[in-house]
Amino acid sequence: QLYMGYTNVALGTISAQQAKPTVNTMKAVTQFLNYAASNPDAKIRFYACGMHLYIESDASYLSESQARSRASGFHYLGPDPKDLQHIATPPRNGAIVVPSKILRNILSSAAEAELAALFINGQEAIPLRITLEELGHKQGPTPLTTDNATAMGIANDSIKQKRSKAMDMRFFWIRDRVRQGHFHVYWKPGKVNLADYTSKHHSGKHHRLVRPVYLHTSKSNRYAALNDLPR
Repeated sequence: QLYMGYTNVALGTISAQQAKPTVNTMKAVTQFLNYAASNPDAKIRFYACGMHLYIESDASYLSESQARSRASGFHYLGPDPKDLQHIATPPRNGAIVVPSKILRNILSSAAEAELAALFINGQEAIPLRITLEELGHKQGPTPLTTDNATAMGIANDSIKQKRSKAMDMRFFWIRDRVRQGHFHVYWKPGKVNLADYTSKHHSGKHHRLVRPVYLHTSKSNRYAALNDLPR
């Protein structure tokens, strides 16, 4: 599912264009096949760690055809966060879920797209939280990262609603779950957000650059920060 999470970005866009393909569609197909050919033995490594769920959420606004946006996430396990006000990002671990979906709704702002991503990742996380609880791993509020301060404020009920009243009502489900103590939504810069990779399309150079981060290679270092990668 992790490998498919990355390829779903390309496949989702290609499938949306198959009724009316263009030259750009063929270029996208060629790039996808080249990507797959360069990863004949893709591996994911899971490390022994605590069994507390962590989520990183991201969205790309108006990045798809017909003015649509994409939501993505990166769900992994780590140690129990002792202090929710000062969460230390744990060493990277293999992802257990990587959502990457084109949003059907035409959204009015980047903040609404990021709120939709929080909604989608939150819904994906509920069965995981229940499963972990039933396996005997008590779950406190799940740390849920976003790189959009407005979406964080709406989720935490810390900003006044004005234009946000026009946002899709379903997306406010995440705010109710925050009130119930299921999630702790906090801000983190986009350049260190693990969900950024599956929220948009990238060049072949970028795919090669981040491969040791998301797939296991001889160059992988789970302690290295994303913003330390050469650009």
